[in-house]
Amino acid sequence: MTASTSSFRHVPHSAGEVHPVMGDPMRFIMTAAQTGGAYALAEQVVRPGNGAPPHIHHREDESFYILDGTFEATVNGKTFRLEKGDYVHVPRGAVRSFTNVGKSHGRLLIHHCPGAASEFYIAMGKLPFPPDLNDIAELAQKHGIELAKPDRS
Repeated sequence: MTASTSSFRHVPHSAGEVHPVMGDPMRFIMTAAQTGGAYALAEQVVRPGNGAPPHIHHREDESFYILDGTFEATVNGKTFRLEKGDYVHVPRGAVRSFTNVGKSHGRLLIHHCPGAASEFYIAMGKLPFPPDLNDIAELAQKHGIELAKPDRS
């Protein structure tokens, strides 16, 4: 159960909506609807070899904080190795992707500011798995997100 007032919100570790995104569970700690659109915060568990394909958020900045595991993130063609405790901020308009390159499941916090991207990920979680790339591209476009080629900078 989530406790909430207009100025306070407590979300226990077992609370929040969970939706499968690219086949991995994404738990929405705070959605745009809950923050008046200011931001969204989600925790995602990512299986080895999975992650987010190259894409561009045109309406929001995106940040990743690694809770567990080893990831590679690519931003505008530059690749970074990310481990527990590492943080990456990606401004809107930049091409970004990430992949769990470890041998076990990884976990990361994903922050969007403003928070409208949460609506995209919730809707994406309702697509059949594995999702058709054309369905993802169409849904992304409705939310100001663009699928990109890996070499775009």
